[in-house]
Amino acid sequence: MSSAAGQAADDHGVRVGTAPRYALVGLAGLVLQLALPHLSLRAGLIVSSGPIAVAGWCACDGFRRQARTRRGRQRAGLILGAVAAALLGSAYVLYTVGAVVGDGTVLSNSVLNITADVLGILAASVTVPAILVAVPPFGHRLARATYAIDVITVAGAIFATAWQFVLAPTLVRLAPDDRAVFLVTMLPEIIAAALALMLMSRPGAGQYRSMRVMAAGMGTFALAALISVRNHTQDVPWYTGGLGAVYLIAGLTIALGSRTAVLPGDTAAAESPAGSWSTLPYFPVAVALASVGVAYGRSGTLSPVLVWSLLATVALAMFRQFLNLLVVRGLLADLHEQRRRLDRLAHHDTLTGLPNRSAFYDRAREALARAQRSDSTAVLLLDLDGFKQVNDTLGHAAGDALLIGVAERLSAALREGDTVARLGGDEFAVVVPGIAGPDDAVAVGHRILEQLTEPISIAGRQVRAYGSVGVTVADGPGHDLDCLLHEADLALYAAKAAGKGLVRRHQPPAADTLPAIS
Repeated sequence: MSSAAGQAADDHGVRVGTAPRYALVGLAGLVLQLALPHLSLRAGLIVSSGPIAVAGWCACDGFRRQARTRRGRQRAGLILGAVAAALLGSAYVLYTVGAVVGDGTVLSNSVLNITADVLGILAASVTVPAILVAVPPFGHRLARATYAIDVITVAGAIFATAWQFVLAPTLVRLAPDDRAVFLVTMLPEIIAAALALMLMSRPGAGQYRSMRVMAAGMGTFALAALISVRNHTQDVPWYTGGLGAVYLIAGLTIALGSRTAVLPGDTAAAESPAGSWSTLPYFPVAVALASVGVAYGRSGTLSPVLVWSLLATVALAMFRQFLNLLVVRGLLADLHEQRRRLDRLAHHDTLTGLPNRSAFYDRAREALARAQRSDSTAVLLLDLDGFKQVNDTLGHAAGDALLIGVAERLSAALREGDTVARLGGDEFAVVVPGIAGPDDAVAVGHRILEQLTEPISIAGRQVRAYGSVGVTVADGPGHDLDCLLHEADLALYAAKAAGKGLVRRHQPPAADTLPAIS
């Protein structure tokens, strides 16, 4: 099996195998939640914190192993992920030890619990740069700016919802000095939750599924922290509201994420979210607006924090739309430029920039179709004399430079409405519409040869180009271009046979020289 096929098969296996694992994680959380009311407070803390401590260290080992096989940004991000998981595992080791040796109370002010709280905050703080470093960046600054605004907007929406239901009632019961500390400790987990939602909405998220799952786990810890604060302020058992299940699911999710392979990838192929996942970041915004609307409908007032949060959200949304407009305009300009380049590549010679054979046929046929009965159209073929000698003596680079110089001379010898093209090698074709007759066509050929007599500077040497020209003339419309090119080619052959450096016009054979038809 090839490496690409093996990688695709591994990725397929990951997608298929993760669903049952996450189902087992959810089942484990449910079982724990149902068991907690029947356990003592100390036993409940131990059976809740112990598995999360193990999961944290398992996640550290998983991210560390993945970092060995990666380079650059992904390696640095996975190393940071391992550090964050180690901090999380250490925090819950201390929680477990505190439950074993402590007095069995929740949120006690023991040194172990305070240290564990600090380690948990550090784990969430390190998760944010881990995700930002490991995930491939967007291709241009405007896309990165809109993505950053989206993260801030989603984080603000989560904060507004948390403020409405949890933070505001909690802050009332805290001392003024503790309020700022409490809010600062919540910010990393809220930002991690916002990053998780935004990662899920990005296209090609399978390339960095591991970091996406880690962000989702940290976001779940943010939800657990909010539920924990709410339970504490309402003097209910600590596991109320499914908190025991949420904690365990968050820890086990991070452990599973560390075992999910991160596919090597470069810059994200797409610059904006795609598919049904793209609407995911709008969910917390909708919830925040709904909760604020309900609160205002009940009381008729809003707290200053909510007012400023809403104003900031609206301002960010407007600014994002402005950036989106710039992104769209930039993409349209890039698309137009790309189409222009593709069109030029399809219809122009890559060396000289002249129209190629295909473009010449299109323009020449169009000129013949537009010709009036009184008009004549000249078709000329030019072939350089001694071009092979230039290639053999001076090299192919000099030959290419000579062809470029010849193309410039030909363009200078013609009118604006005439067409000159490179058919291939050292052969050029010219179509000149609207001439008076054969004499004018021959004059064009002489003018071309005269232009070629001007020396061309190549690698510090002055080189002169020489050529022979074959001319044919079509009177009025309705002529076949292939027949005209054949006539011009016969005239070109006659010019070379006569000594080169000449212009010859195609002469139709006399009637008495035509073969008899029996």
